Amino acid sequence: MDAGSEKYLEENVGGVLAQALAEMAVAQPKDGVGFLSSWLKSYSEVTKAKTACEQEEQLLEEERALTRAKFEEREEKRQQQLAETQHLESLLTGLLDTFSNPETSFEDQHWQELINVAQVSCEAKSAYLGVLEQGEEGGFAGPYLSYEHAAKGAEDIIQLTLPQGTGITWGALTENPPDENFKEMCLWKPPSVEPAPVEPAEGEDPPPEKPSNPYYPVLVQCVTDVPSMHYFEMTRLGAYLAVPLVYQSYYSLDAYADAKQFEEEKKAEALKRAEEEAARAAAAEAGEVPEGGDAPAEPAEPVEEKQMVLRGTEVKMVLCLDTLGANTPFDEANVMKVLELVKACGQCKSATEFRQVDEQVLSAIDADLRAQQEQQITDAITAVDEKFAGQLEEQDAECPEEKKDVLQKKWAFLKALELGKELESMISAMSVWVVATPEMMSVIAAALFTAGYPRDEIYPRRKTVLAWDKLKTFIAKPLELISCLEKVEYEGERKGLEPHQKQSFLRSMATPAEMDADKAKEISPAFMLIFNIMQAALTYRAADLEMRKAEWNKQVKEKEEAGEEYAGPEIPPLEELDDDFVEAA
Repeated sequence: MDAGSEKYLEENVGGVLAQALAEMAVAQPKDGVGFLSSWLKSYSEVTKAKTACEQEEQLLEEERALTRAKFEEREEKRQQQLAETQHLESLLTGLLDTFSNPETSFEDQHWQELINVAQVSCEAKSAYLGVLEQGEEGGFAGPYLSYEHAAKGAEDIIQLTLPQGTGITWGALTENPPDENFKEMCLWKPPSVEPAPVEPAEGEDPPPEKPSNPYYPVLVQCVTDVPSMHYFEMTRLGAYLAVPLVYQSYYSLDAYADAKQFEEEKKAEALKRAEEEAARAAAAEAGEVPEGGDAPAEPAEPVEEKQMVLRGTEVKMVLCLDTLGANTPFDEANVMKVLELVKACGQCKSATEFRQVDEQVLSAIDADLRAQQEQQITDAITAVDEKFAGQLEEQDAECPEEKKDVLQKKWAFLKALELGKELESMISAMSVWVVATPEMMSVIAAALFTAGYPRDEIYPRRKTVLAWDKLKTFIAKPLELISCLEKVEYEGERKGLEPHQKQSFLRSMATPAEMDADKAKEISPAFMLIFNIMQAALTYRAADLEMRKAEWNKQVKEKEEAGEEYAGPEIPPLEELDDDFVEAA
């Protein structure tokens, strides 16, 4: 037998035969061959059964592992969805708590937070916030919706507007729409969550009726069902939601006047009560008896404190969300949450404005603060005068007589600039103001035009009327404005000027309603600094124009006196020398 055959037999039957022969040796059957045959058959059946059992167990284990994997996958997805839900709930609850907190001061960043949270809460594809603009004569025609904020990916809409009467969004800004028009306007009336009214007891007056909500959201679950739907791009499948955000704004001169009157009366009443209390205390200490009595007068009963009431202006905004392209409807439960969030946002914005107007008034009527600012200005003027005294004397001595007035005006302008630099923190403090008069804004805009800022940076988007929100961003950084004013050339020829860059235009803007330094100081000592800088700049430029005009007149006179004998250079018309001469020619 060769080695291969021997190895084969040993691996396949050697061990089994050895075990069978061992069993037969123990049993010592009479029919050894039959015993061996029976044992091998039994062994084969047991081996097959064991192998089948092992295979079945392996299959069961694989199925159990697959089941466990599927369960773990489902559990992981469930946990992930739960975490996402909790995250969304925390975002919404957190922002709602922020808006509901009476200490919250609303800032522009909150508009973006509102958009982002509303988008994820409603699983919207895009979200954007528009404000109703009435338009203005000579400016962008209105009324129209101007989109001011948008979620990431929807920023292109900020460049667009929606004219009144276009699309269905305007329904959300329609006050008290008739019930019969709800379907036509695609308005959605949220289910009421108010408790059932309680019948008043006999003899009692019924409770006052709660005012109904005058504005309702627009909700369309399938936009292709509404022919009047307006698309800024192509038609896409999905749902659309427009939530009204209407609040009372107090950023107005009327509200400021109301707050000022209230605070001044409150201050006067407090002073009067303090004087009466001091008189009673003095009388009691001296043992004096009031007329017709036996004892010092008792303090008056505490007077119920009046509540400040300001005239507000209704601001209408609309939060728009859509699932265009995803073709999924909005969950009405999520819509209810967004409605609550938007309502809290409007209330927070309104309360913040109310508080800020009052704070500005309190600062304006603070006599101690005003006295401190005036003293700071006096001290700074002294320091600036001392700083420039030597330089002015030196240059004045060397200056030709005909240019001395220009030199004097130049140094007055440089001193005004230096004073602004020294007190830049006082100027920047005005950036927290929320209300400013048109005259104040006109002066600041004139300074910006003089400094070389373009119109589109000074005026709000699509408007020709100045807005304090825009201008105060420059006031927050006065050194930048002063630096730009310092670099302007106020002497010499200036050609190719735009209308808003000419001296005549700047003078009309910088001195509105015959405003002078005293009137500017009444508004604020800090504003007076800006007013004085602008006046000094105009005066400096005017002195140079006057000097050059005098030189031109002298040349013209010499030419006229010389007559035909004149051999000098040709004298161009005055208005060709400088654009600022046009209005004075």
